[in-house]
Amino acid sequence: MKKYFIVSLSVVLSLVLVGAADAASTIGTNMSTTGTFTQTVGSATAARFQNAAGTINALVVDTTNFRVGVGDAPSTTFEVQGTASAAYFFTANTIQAGGGIVASVAYNRFGSTATSRGLSASNDVLINGKLEVDGNAFFDGSVGVNKDPMTKFEVQGTASAAYFFTQRTIQVAGAAASVAYSRFGTGTTGHAGDIDASNDVLITGALEVDGNAFLDGKASVSGNFQMSGRFIADTAASHSFTGSLGVSSNLVVGTASGSVGLYTAEFSDAAVGTASFLFAGGGNSASTRGTCFQLKDNTGKWVFMSINGHATTPTINIGYVKCHQ
Repeated sequence: MKKYFIVSLSVVLSLVLVGAADAASTIGTNMSTTGTFTQTVGSATAARFQNAAGTINALVVDTTNFRVGVGDAPSTTFEVQGTASAAYFFTANTIQAGGGIVASVAYNRFGSTATSRGLSASNDVLINGKLEVDGNAFFDGSVGVNKDPMTKFEVQGTASAAYFFTQRTIQVAGAAASVAYSRFGTGTTGHAGDIDASNDVLITGALEVDGNAFLDGKASVSGNFQMSGRFIADTAASHSFTGSLGVSSNLVVGTASGSVGLYTAEFSDAAVGTASFLFAGGGNSASTRGTCFQLKDNTGKWVFMSINGHATTPTINIGYVKCHQ
């Protein structure tokens, strides 16, 4: 009788254990193994570690797609929902950060927008948003703002600076090739012997100066020189020209005075009108020896004219003898 009871109990336990293997089961508070824990099942949620209520996933293992997710079901090989930290981070491929990026690209990027500048290598980086650098930044290549650079630093648009300093020349307004002098415009100088250094400036367009302009050197004007005010050399007692003065149009010296409209001197090839010629020469000192006019006759010989004063009527002397000899 005992023999049959023992056999029947073994059969019942075997059936219970086999049936439990196919149904949901609960293991006690602790489980440990001294060997390898292996789970051979193909499922998107082959292993899940949840909170006590079973509502939040702490770890999900997807054995069908070979993925592991921390915090939720993974959509990539390894995915973390939330904040992750590491003492060191190293990747043999590129970094894709921010913007819910799913598809990776050949370059690194922070954001989800694709490059428009031809980035294509693993050492290239695209930042879709703002970049803050609180320390020094070193650029060993060229830098272009809003365009591909053709020089070391190029800005498409308006740039400003509190101060601007350059050890070389300035090329402004579309000048592609640089020259030895500074220039505003694309033209080149027509005075190669004079405009050839870094402290020389060429302006190919118009120049407006609303304040004072000081020219400590020579001034050369190939076109018209026009003034709306007076021409004052300086405040010295005397003025002189060290070179030639050529006038291709009328020259009027002084202003019209009196009822007859006399000028100090007027040289013109047009009708004089109400103006007359008045030449004032000599000085107001008693030792002044008078005024002398020197002209050439029709043979090319110099003729001298001087005025001798007398008690009643002055006389005019014209001859080939120099004045005051």
